[in-house]
Amino acid sequence: MSLKISIAHLYPKLLNLYGDRGNVITLIKRCEWRGIEVEFDEINTGDSIKEHDLYFIGGGQDKQQIEVAG
Repeated sequence: MSLKISIAHLYPKLLNLYGDRGNVITLIKRCEWRGIEVEFDEINTGDSIKEHDLYFIGGGQDKQQIEVAG
């Protein structure tokens, strides 16, 4: 049986205050080490959001959080 997971990183260009890309890389590598196939998408403002198994969103300053919310 083959396992597959889809991961979406939401708004990485705006909400990456704490280097959150590293957390996403860690998730992907840990899956790969266990033989789990990973489909990965970065979703930015204006992009449509399709269904994923896991959504990751990082931290951002107030201005960027307001931009993403609006």
